[in-house]
Amino acid sequence: MKTLGTCLIAVVLLSLLLMVGCKKAADKNLADAQQNVVAAQQNVNDAKAQSAAVDEWTQYKANAEAKIAENDKIIADYKARMTNSKGKLLAKYDKKVDVLEQQNKDLKAKLDNYKDNGKDAWEKFKSEFDHDMDGLGTALKNFTVDNKK
Repeated sequence: MKTLGTCLIAVVLLSLLLMVGCKKAADKNLADAQQNVVAAQQNVNDAKAQSAAVDEWTQYKANAEAKIAENDKIIADYKARMTNSKGKLLAKYDKKVDVLEQQNKDLKAKLDNYKDNGKDAWEKFKSEFDHDMDGLGTALKNFTVDNKK
């Protein structure tokens, strides 16, 4: 009976050890799974943010390109209206129109050459580009006001 009792105690102890070992493994697996869920959620959030940034850039670029195209049209119209009967642009406006045209080309190049360098760089680029675009728009508007006099 002593042997039976010893065997029974040994079986119970082994069973307890197995359960404790399995519980530790299950706890580790649970912790790993929770970390994987957190990482996956972060990846989803990052992908959403990246997608939103791409959408914002695409929309911004399309709007800027439309403004640049409109500026090209305005400049071409100025050139046509300020050309004398011999086909020459009036000298006093020639350089002004060339400067405005070059500014518009520079804005197009700046837009085309933009590289994504993070949110702060994007905000700075957008602010500077908008400022330059507004400045050109004002110069074009003022150019017509000067010509109407």
